[in-house]
Amino acid sequence: MTKTPLLIACALFALPMTALAQTDGQTPPPGGWGNGGPGPRMTPDERFAKMDVNKDGFITRDEFKGRRPEMFDMMDANKDGKLTKDEMVAFMKARMEKGPRKEATASSSAPGGN
Repeated sequence: MTKTPLLIACALFALPMTALAQTDGQTPPPGGWGNGGPGPRMTPDERFAKMDVNKDGFITRDEFKGRRPEMFDMMDANKDGKLTKDEMVAFMKARMEKGPRKEATASSSAPGGN
């Protein structure tokens, strides 16, 4: 009977570890890419298709409105005022690889950090 709590603890620890698996940039990691709220997660292709309102293969600032404008500027790698699917995928993949743990580590090791 004393082994049951240990087994449960091990299982609860192991489940989130699957989130650390690497992806190919198109397949969302376990839990998805995130969409800012509840509901099903979207792949980069699905997200791009939804945002590309006029289906011209680009996302313009007008199509991006209602979202954080600074994100548009960060994703627009070549600064041409429109996002391609490649730019969006590269940005999302880089953010997934960076992760919150690396950001926290970098800020705590900065001068004056805790």
